[in-house]
Amino acid sequence: MTAPDDTIVAVSSPPGRSLRGLVRLSGPGVTTILKTIEDPRTARDESARLRLSSIRINPTPHSAGASRSVPVLIAQYAGPNSYTGQDMAEIQCPGSPALLDRLVGFLIGLGARLAEPGEFTYRAFVAGKLDLTQAEGVHATIAACSDTELRAATQLRSGRLTGSTTDLSDRLANLLALVEAGIDFSDQDDVVAITPEALAQGLAALIAELQKLRTNSRAWGAIEAIPRVVLAGAPSAGKSTLFNALLGRRRAVVDAAPGTTRDLLAEPLTIDGVGGRRVEIMLVDLAGIDTPSDTLAQQADSAAKRAIETADAVLLIDDGSRPDQLIATPPDAPVIRVRSKCDRTGTVETKAGDVSVSAVTGEGLDALRNTIFGRLADRAVSVSAGSLALMPRHESAIDAAMCSLTAADGSIGSQRTGGQLRDPELIAVALREALDHLAGIAGQISADDVIGRVFATFCIGK
Repeated sequence: MTAPDDTIVAVSSPPGRSLRGLVRLSGPGVTTILKTIEDPRTARDESARLRLSSIRINPTPHSAGASRSVPVLIAQYAGPNSYTGQDMAEIQCPGSPALLDRLVGFLIGLGARLAEPGEFTYRAFVAGKLDLTQAEGVHATIAACSDTELRAATQLRSGRLTGSTTDLSDRLANLLALVEAGIDFSDQDDVVAITPEALAQGLAALIAELQKLRTNSRAWGAIEAIPRVVLAGAPSAGKSTLFNALLGRRRAVVDAAPGTTRDLLAEPLTIDGVGGRRVEIMLVDLAGIDTPSDTLAQQADSAAKRAIETADAVLLIDDGSRPDQLIATPPDAPVIRVRSKCDRTGTVETKAGDVSVSAVTGEGLDALRNTIFGRLADRAVSVSAGSLALMPRHESAIDAAMCSLTAADGSIGSQRTGGQLRDPELIAVALREALDHLAGIAGQISADDVIGRVFATFCIGK
């Protein structure tokens, strides 16, 4: 990332086969490269920002044959009005991994270089298109595995955290400027830049707002750790069928033969509760717990038992065809007994809190969702419109800023009315530390290694 004048290229679409793939270019050589690769026989408007075209890809040294023409859709952006602030292009073409790799290699041969992880977003950051928290929001969006994580990432990308900390930083900078003015004019008795009382009031207000920000925010680790609800039971008890029914789509393979499910299947599921509240869970389908007959069955059984041990709630599925399986469940995890296949066995009397369901007819599914919601509502993780999700870096910076502000307030001592500040140099140092911590959240005043660690977690092409 130390050569911002290079033209960089990377595949920006997810790995694997797809209907369409995306190759992204950024840098001063984009226009020249496009003129080189676009087929002149293709009727097009070169000035169009979005255009259907075709490109010629020359054969590699190890392949035979002439150059090939590939139909593409090109989106071209002129800097500084682009994501990276540079000339930029995105080439959509058939999503063959071999074709995408060959196209990237061809573009490298024309003067581009392979982008480093996160380099596109890094260039956007350097160009002032994004601040550091928004860049982290881009990465969090890509990595999101649930709706809750996606909402939290969207809030980061929106710049709300930066807006809050920037306002506090501005107010803190004003206080610091007044304290330093008092130091600069300390030889003039008639100059009082800021009184101890005014400074103490300003610091108290800043500390209170930072505490409010921390109180009203959620830790990013809690956002990622949504409750895991596992479906446990004997083989062929109807776990996978119920898993599909709760999701509303066919996710797990279902068959009458026992032992169809061997590995863990996990999918996020949002359950609507009373008063517009929601709980998002990670629903996990497990292999049936039974006496293992071979090595593969032993591995599946061990994986299922480990998942049960770490579950936040367990749905014990029983179709009534065999005696209850003895399944060890976590002592602090809610256990919901579910009598499955009630369309075959008829309505079965259940104990309080148990549910009788049919994944085929849908009977009892709403009752099961309500039961899950009731058991896990207090563990629900959500990001409301008035709160933020803070990454560990953000939490550490806010806590450090509050610590420095508290130290500055302590340096004022008992002198709260009248006169001039004692030890204004010590107060100024503490205020500068607090300002550095707050401004560092958005990358306005941030060490290179902090910025480097943020972008090092990106994948190629982002």
